[in-house]
Amino acid sequence: MPNGDTVVYTIASFGTFGFENGIFTKISGTGSIPTVMIFSKPKDGNYVFEAYKEPMDGSYYVDSLKKLFPKRLHKQVLASQESYQEVIEQLEQQAKEYLQTIGREAIVQAKHVEKKLSTIHVEASNKIFAEHTKFDQFLNDCPYWIGTRERVENGIRYIYKTEQTLDTEGFDVIIFSKTDAHGNIIERREYKIVGPEPIVVKK
Repeated sequence: MPNGDTVVYTIASFGTFGFENGIFTKISGTGSIPTVMIFSKPKDGNYVFEAYKEPMDGSYYVDSLKKLFPKRLHKQVLASQESYQEVIEQLEQQAKEYLQTIGREAIVQAKHVEKKLSTIHVEASNKIFAEHTKFDQFLNDCPYWIGTRERVENGIRYIYKTEQTLDTEGFDVIIFSKTDAHGNIIERREYKIVGPEPIVVKK
């Protein structure tokens, strides 16, 4: 640039990883985003971050992208989703390196992990997973699928689990639990599903 700034053109992605069903997977983040970063370099020789830019959303996307990137890069950045597999591989490699630092081994998968949902009455399911979770932090932290998720709270790792089983009368029962890494139960709740109604049987 005329003023001596350094411009970096990238296709970037951000991902937050967590354990779901024992798999270290991307639980939130972005797809591939064309980005522009500008750095200045004062006399001391250290680069200083000055600006970060992304294309505008919607119908303005293509025009704003072309304004941000030089013409020689238009074809590449317009096809940025085609580069997403390479970005995914980089995210997974970083996740594997992180697991090594905490001494854990697990399958690493940035792409969506298929999950098994409960098979209880639809109305009962909606009441538990859509309504009750709004006002109950414990239920909200438990998986909406049949399986597990891990959370670190105040530096301590907890495992939240959702199970489905049958009681002795043949009614579906949904069990929510929170345990520590040693299997000690911190909190547990059971719902007996009677038609469209989830009934708390153990809290």
